Amino acid sequence: MIKSNMISPALLHKNSIDDVLIMNPRIVIPSKFVSETPNTQHKMVQKINSLYFRDSNNNNIFQFPPTISIATGIPFSSVMEKEENIGVPYQVLKNVLNEKPIKFTQEELIEDNEIIEIFLNHHKITKRTTSLTFINNANHYFFYRKPHEHVPGIMFLEAARQSIYYQLYTFSEHILGEVTVSLSELNAKFYSYGELMYPIEIVVDDLTEEYGRLPKKVTYLISFYQRGLLIAQIKTSAPIVPLEKFQVARNAFLLDKEHFSPLKNTPITALITSANRVQSIVSLREISTTSCITSSLEFGVVSDAMLTIIYDGKLCFHTPIYYLSMDEHGIKWSFEKLEFIQLEVLKEIIKRGFVVCKYEIRDNQYA
Repeated sequence: MIKSNMISPALLHKNSIDDVLIMNPRIVIPSKFVSETPNTQHKMVQKINSLYFRDSNNNNIFQFPPTISIATGIPFSSVMEKEENIGVPYQVLKNVLNEKPIKFTQEELIEDNEIIEIFLNHHKITKRTTSLTFINNANHYFFYRKPHEHVPGIMFLEAARQSIYYQLYTFSEHILGEVTVSLSELNAKFYSYGELMYPIEIVVDDLTEEYGRLPKKVTYLISFYQRGLLIAQIKTSAPIVPLEKFQVARNAFLLDKEHFSPLKNTPITALITSANRVQSIVSLREISTTSCITSSLEFGVVSDAMLTIIYDGKLCFHTPIYYLSMDEHGIKWSFEKLEFIQLEVLKEIIKRGFVVCKYEIRDNQYA
């Protein structure tokens, strides 16, 4: 039985559970499908089959009568006419089951994904569509910096991004930590405002043309439903990039004369060690690929030392430094020519929490 459950932040490329906007993943039945094995003796599969109309071409079409609602949004019957094949949201399925003569219990279909898995396997439906519950407590530190009378649309975009990661890592053989998703296309349509008062269901359809468990590019249609009506839809395409190739592609090209200063909240620690192993924690004011400026040392000025910069306890840059001069801005140091690995680490640190600054060091003077 599938119960409401949270999704690991790491799976969604997040560090904190506070940033997770989706939960309660469940697979759903399709709105249309073609089956090579329509007949079965399995009673539960027979029950689900009864939700469909099968035409002469063996097309199985979910039976959902047109509805009239005072709420705004697109009825699912209209969505089915527009889209070739999409998953049936549970908000819609519940309404249909309540009107069917062959009754399902909540545990039989709504809460037990094993039955739907049996149904999909019987009809040889290989792609899976996921239903997710949208999380919104109206107090998110980013999306609710000010009160909103409706759910912020940008919040849907982030929920869609998280849904991409969940769908990819759950239903492909791509492994978390070995690949990343590089979003190349995004088409968002908003049909109505999302209201805080009612639950919002997200349905993720896999429209990837490439078959196989290791796609090089995925295309997902991410639909948002409230009170059984479509209120937003986001179509995304994204290449799947091996992490080592992604790091090369994201490699920053830094000019020798460019100097960078850390942002206020950048998690760095800078340490200078003298030749006799005395250490002093310093404030890193500026840095380039050839020099840096630090605050004064606790043990006084030295002609040469070792500089260590640690970023967030994960990246460590280490190099010999040589005294140039000192003024009101701090102590200016020069580097030896950096080795390739040192330079790559420094660039990784700079692009994570530094901005180019207005000063340059030229002949020991500010320009």
